[in-house]
Amino acid sequence: MKEKLMGIIPLIVALMFVVGIGTFNGPSYAATATQTVTVTVPEAISIQVPDVNFGSVAAGSTGTSPSFTINNTGNVKIDLYVRADASAFTSPTATDTIGIENFSIFSNVTGSYLTFLTSSQKIYDNMNKAQQGTGNPATWSTTLRLTVPSFTEDGVYTITNTYTAVKHNGAAPSP
Repeated sequence: MKEKLMGIIPLIVALMFVVGIGTFNGPSYAATATQTVTVTVPEAISIQVPDVNFGSVAAGSTGTSPSFTINNTGNVKIDLYVRADASAFTSPTATDTIGIENFSIFSNVTGSYLTFLTSSQKIYDNMNKAQQGTGNPATWSTTLRLTVPSFTEDGVYTITNTYTAVKHNGAAPSP
């Protein structure tokens, strides 16, 4: 019996070796794995607004400014707001003023002229972002209108307006 057992053991070892070689395909030279790559592009809100010169507007009449263009140079759609920084145009040489109740801007939101306030008012809703790749800005052209009261003293009158862009449907700027 011992001899039979001694003859079977090498046979079992040989079978295990053959079965082991049959299931081994050699070394692995390729494998597949996946990777998720993430990047965050921060929002960049940026606008350009030129200065405007009405030229001469006679006392007692209404003038319209030359058309001017506002550029959205940022990477998000925006809503555009404007406010007058003072309640009147002033002059360093004249004692009269021209109140902002006589001053308006053509609005994309209303489709008509909107009288200036010293608090922010929306004048453009959902302006496109600058063009991807080229950076060409989205543009909007508008005009201002000013009525100069009768008998306003001669001189150069100025006022500063503040334009504020916020991400479309974002919170309106506080006055």
